[in-house]
Amino acid sequence: MAEHSRTENNRADDLMERKIRPRLKVQLVGTEPFFGPGVRTLLEWIREEGSVRDACEKMGLSYSKGRKMLERAERELGYTIVERSPGGRNGGSASVSDAGLRLLLQYERFEKELTEAAEEKYREIFY
Repeated sequence: MAEHSRTENNRADDLMERKIRPRLKVQLVGTEPFFGPGVRTLLEWIREEGSVRDACEKMGLSYSKGRKMLERAERELGYTIVERSPGGRNGGSASVSDAGLRLLLQYERFEKELTEAAEEKYREIFY
């Protein structure tokens, strides 16, 4: 029995030395998953770039895929998260709507608090 406990302690010590930690992927789901790390990052880049196309380019994402991600989120939510103005000679522009920014901030808070809770639970169970 003592040998078993020592082995378990060694495993816990090994985990601590290797800096192993939990990682969560937080998604919001309606009829289908619609908001998670990808949409969060896309909104952050839209805020930075002022363009859906440029934001997609920064992410290495096709414009059509990025547009579909936004359309799915807006369909599930029932409101606009990105305000777009059509292109033309000077190209279009986009900005995160007030509702989109509020959602982004709420999601980031939710993700942060869940991550903190998961890390606490991880320490409780593994150490």
